[in-house]
Amino acid sequence: MTQTASEIYIVEKGDTLSQIAKTSGVPLHRLIKLNNLKNPSLLRVGQPIYLSERVAFSVKALFLDALRYPIENLAYQLVIDGKAHHGKTGKNGLSDEKVSASAKSTVEVLIKDVVGNWQKVGATVSGYGEKLITLVSPYVSFKDRLESHPPSAPTTPTSQSKPPAPPSTKPALPSKPQGSPVPNNPVVKKKSKKGKGGESVIEIGIDLPAELLKYMQAYEDKPITADDWKELAEKLECEINVLKAIAKVESGGRSAFWVINDTAEHKVHAPKIMFERHYFHNLTCANGPLPNTKKKRRHGKGVAGCKSPHDDHPDICWRTGYRKAKQLNSSDAAMHDGHVDRADIRDNRQDYLRLINAYRLNSEAALKSASWGKFQVMGANYSACGEGTVFTFVKKMCRNELGQTGLLAGFIKKNPELWKAVKEKNWHLIAYNYNGPNYKSDTDYDVKMKEAYEYYCKNAV
Repeated sequence: MTQTASEIYIVEKGDTLSQIAKTSGVPLHRLIKLNNLKNPSLLRVGQPIYLSERVAFSVKALFLDALRYPIENLAYQLVIDGKAHHGKTGKNGLSDEKVSASAKSTVEVLIKDVVGNWQKVGATVSGYGEKLITLVSPYVSFKDRLESHPPSAPTTPTSQSKPPAPPSTKPALPSKPQGSPVPNNPVVKKKSKKGKGGESVIEIGIDLPAELLKYMQAYEDKPITADDWKELAEKLECEINVLKAIAKVESGGRSAFWVINDTAEHKVHAPKIMFERHYFHNLTCANGPLPNTKKKRRHGKGVAGCKSPHDDHPDICWRTGYRKAKQLNSSDAAMHDGHVDRADIRDNRQDYLRLINAYRLNSEAALKSASWGKFQVMGANYSACGEGTVFTFVKKMCRNELGQTGLLAGFIKKNPELWKAVKEKNWHLIAYNYNGPNYKSDTDYDVKMKEAYEYYCKNAV
């Protein structure tokens, strides 16, 4: 047995619970309780075995503002097993670590409102393993340091007293988004109206990063023409309708661009994207960017050292990807807290917010972790598309649809198997090389591409 941490043991082939108890010095009955083992004789390779109450039942809360900056010096309460634990957050926005009595313990998080009353902002069940409760303020940005209480101000607010006006030096808060709120995050809202190309209109309650905004402001309204499709097909030696079928499935048959913040002052056209948090985790994990393999697992539950510095933000950085909406509230051991929360759900309306928050942590990894444009090419494939950096790749993606076709051509030509499949209309291999081995269980890409191809052929579009 090789122990990977002083308080956690990862099961290896041939291990028994009795052997683990003997080696670790933790009594067998205690291991059974700490790990909720229904059948102690059945252990699976890679299963974490908790050796103490701290790792089995510990709880922390992380407080972030709308830009994912930690909120420092925030007074909080963690109410665990009916007992209130008071404290103030440090520079990292974290509460003190507390240990619950069992996995069934209730945990409530409270903070003070403007008049000093405690308000509950979150609640959960302890569960098994170290739990991090992340709470994000949708609009309010807190100052790094709280100002001293003015000597002349009353210690208890009265009906006549009003909170002091904010200092003139305080930065302006982002405007509140308009439209219907997205359930996963009120910072993002989606309007019901559509642009002339059928593009979605999305409001984000925070500003775009300056460099991304610059790319998007260079947008040109140049959709792909019939001549462009013909030239691309000739370059790739394939049928036009094969390429149109790929575009239809990847972009939903709509415009390759979305409208972000639809106001005269802030309106920009942004490429359609899909942010992938497991890419961001893999690219920022200390173990390197390699994915899991049968021979050498680099990432995943129970893998020693599989820890990105950004895993405190599991909504944008985690070992496994987002789940489908129908899986909401279901149990899932691969999630950071053992079940599927709203932050674990795939939601295209949130993709730019997730990208922006990841961009602040690691701009290059964030851009590589999204698929872009009409053909949804991953940023990580920038080199295969003929670009020297992911930044020039994104710049071209942001400019117009014609630039996106050039990137697609480079990507297909750099992948001989994909190019061969495109020329031969092998839908299985197109989907496999384009979307990975899980394409079938995800969305039946091969079937949808074939149906789209047949539609274009039949209707001579």
